[in-house]
Amino acid sequence: MTWYREWFGEEYLDLYAHRGEEEARAHVAFFRAQFGRIEGEILDLACGRGRHIREFRAAGYRITGCDLSWVLLRHGLAELGPMPLVGADMRRLPFRDGSFGGLVNFFTSFGYFEEEEENLRTVKEMARVMTKAAPWVFDYLNVTRELGRLVEREERPTEGGKVLIERWFDITSRTFNKRITIGERHFLERVKGYDLDEITAIFAAGGMAIRRAFGDFDGAPYTLDSPRLILVGTRGR
Repeated sequence: MTWYREWFGEEYLDLYAHRGEEEARAHVAFFRAQFGRIEGEILDLACGRGRHIREFRAAGYRITGCDLSWVLLRHGLAELGPMPLVGADMRRLPFRDGSFGGLVNFFTSFGYFEEEEENLRTVKEMARVMTKAAPWVFDYLNVTRELGRLVEREERPTEGGKVLIERWFDITSRTFNKRITIGERHFLERVKGYDLDEITAIFAAGGMAIRRAFGDFDGAPYTLDSPRLILVGTRGR
């Protein structure tokens, strides 16, 4: 089984329980500052349990969430109440062309696939389901910063017990890897390490035009030392 089909379950929620509503509210405020009110509905791609959806709706936006993990989607419905959620693979979205007037993708939910063509296919699907010139926000890791501060071994206490995290960068596949050990169970996270130039090329090939790059959700310009690589743009070249 591929890592992303196995990992995004109960253990994932336990490890990342600190990522809550306050953070999601800041992300929504960033979107509003960039684009204001928009026409049409937003797609939250790789929405997890849907914490951003509630905040977008509270801010007056219409939004639908989409995620591969039924476990995360079920938790969202149980914890946050009724929300428009769809279970699907981001490479094959079950929506018609031009269904959405905007799109968001948070918390490095990209670069999961071994083949470059599959990651490009994801970008093409993002573009396909948006209307022409629809705005989007893409939140990704900063490769240079992550390489410079890679913590190879870490232990964290969680409600489910102590978690051991081991990290490494694979030069051959150019992936950031994380092995998570919880008791007798082992999980893996693996994400491609694209820099800004590479992301720009992928997005251009997929029909997504980048307008600006930020280094955090406070709106600071992107630099090689920035905490994140946050891109904003529109559908279309």
